[in-house]
Amino acid sequence: MPIEKTDINLKVMIPIDYYQKTSIVSLPEFVINLKISKDNNQDYHLNIKANPVMILQDAISLEDVNYDFTLNIDEKITNDNEMLQNFVKNKQNTLDIIGVLWENIVLEIPISYSTSKLENEYHEGWELIGENKKDEIDPRLASLLELYDNEKE
Repeated sequence: MPIEKTDINLKVMIPIDYYQKTSIVSLPEFVINLKISKDNNQDYHLNIKANPVMILQDAISLEDVNYDFTLNIDEKITNDNEMLQNFVKNKQNTLDIIGVLWENIVLEIPISYSTSKLENEYHEGWELIGENKKDEIDPRLASLLELYDNEKE
């Protein structure tokens, strides 16, 4: 049962230093709903909800595209947890949530993302291989396939 509770909305900006070496082109300012409570054991409970947008490079067209995602973070920070030392500074009565947010944003970065409809238009010198690609046999290996089929029989 919480003995102290705070519920606030904050605008948050993740510093560029966090994502400049990732596939994120930019991460605009976004609003979070932050609920913090402290229980009888002096443990903190964080609940963070947000709907940020990452700007990523389209995997096919190489244009900047928006990637919407949802953050729903429930974190319990106990007195013996190392997170308490990293994020809570009791002397200043402050809580640094940027690190908590960033740890969860990293999990949302897709390996590859595209909104492009360029399925039939390829970049010069490149070929798009996907699920619609038929199983084609390289003519140079056709004789090996026949040999393999003969041994199966």
